[in-house]
Amino acid sequence: MSRPREGIAVDASHSIKNGLTRYRGIDLRTGEEIFHEDLGNKTVNIGEFLGVVEAVKYIIEHDYTPRVVYTDSTTAISWFKTMAAASKRKSPAVFKAEVFLQAMSSEVETVEIVHWDKSLWGETPADFGLK
Repeated sequence: MSRPREGIAVDASHSIKNGLTRYRGIDLRTGEEIFHEDLGNKTVNIGEFLGVVEAVKYIIEHDYTPRVVYTDSTTAISWFKTMAAASKRKSPAVFKAEVFLQAMSSEVETVEIVHWDKSLWGETPADFGLK
């Protein structure tokens, strides 16, 4: 399977040294960064989850096609499917994301979340390159 060329790729990073968690989304068709958020000191899993939810919001609000989001985070995919973050570090942003997923579930269900396979495709284009 060739590397995806359409959809939105998301990724997050967390720096313990700087106490900074952030996420962003890249339009695979254009390579353009379509959103970027600094969260303060959270966890990478929270960043990955919020990145997926932000991409879903973007797709719904902009009638973006194809309705597909790529993430390399199996945790974010799991939390997305259950519409709840299984993190002890709750935050207003996580709560808002969970409420959005539940309130908009009929629209949310029209968006496909796909695992980005690093072994086949390399790093996601949304990667921050901090490894």
